[in-house]
Amino acid sequence: MIDGIVNVLKPAGMTSHDVVAKLRKIYHTKKVGHTGTLDPDAVGVLPVCVGQATRLVEYLTEKDKTYKVVLAFGHETNTQDASGEVTVRTALPTLDKEAFCAVTEQFLGEIQQVPPMYSAIKKDGQPLYKLARQGIDVEVAPRPVVIHEIRVLMYNQEHAMLEVRCGKGTYIRTLCQDLGRACGSSAHMAYLMRTASGSFDIETAVTLEKLQQAQEPECFLQDMNTSLHGMPMLTVDKPAVQTRLLNGLSQRLPGVEQLEPGTVCRAVSAQGQLLAIGTAEGESFQPNKVFKCGETGE
Repeated sequence: MIDGIVNVLKPAGMTSHDVVAKLRKIYHTKKVGHTGTLDPDAVGVLPVCVGQATRLVEYLTEKDKTYKVVLAFGHETNTQDASGEVTVRTALPTLDKEAFCAVTEQFLGEIQQVPPMYSAIKKDGQPLYKLARQGIDVEVAPRPVVIHEIRVLMYNQEHAMLEVRCGKGTYIRTLCQDLGRACGSSAHMAYLMRTASGSFDIETAVTLEKLQQAQEPECFLQDMNTSLHGMPMLTVDKPAVQTRLLNGLSQRLPGVEQLEPGTVCRAVSAQGQLLAIGTAEGESFQPNKVFKCGETGE
């Protein structure tokens, strides 16, 4: 069984689940999962976990993401992107670039964002996009999201190109619509590229075609441990301690006493192999997930 993470360059016209389906065939396993949905029309970085790495999805989904987005002023759509039906038309904004940059600054930090109806978020057990396709409009509660940075790469009264670095759960489509309204106009997302997700960036992303043509697609899998940059790491050099950890037993590890109780951290071998993710509890490390690479079934 192979284990690792492949940094896929998702093309336009495919859902994230379509990418997962193709990778299941490429790597001959059902244990494949992505780490954060990209809209079908969007392109860019989509880290996908294979084998035991699927157990890391919850940690990788939490990572910050960076996007390049083009928004078009003058109308909104029901999907908030270029694929939807026009719902609102307005005059173009009259702001100059300096004033537009000032508007973007209003969206920095923690903000409240209402998720779009065309999204996978559920309301009373039903995905919003299914309700939207039935013509059912429901009230969606705003959610807190964090936007760390917005760089204005280009702006005129018709279009703007932005680079946005944000936390999990942020809808860039919604940000475009909200920016248009804040400019006294309207807007929708015309183009979206994710350029980074956690430690994965677009420079190292690989196309599906390249993976399909590769004789050894395993060579594109990145080590699980390298994807957890920023999570405290404890090194385990004694084989007997490694064995007990892999059996789920709490162990005293050097350095764990320096961490705040409850801190999520990882235990790795002296060779850098990920052994477990768990929590610091006083002078002990309590494993919550263990990784016996190569032993997982289909």
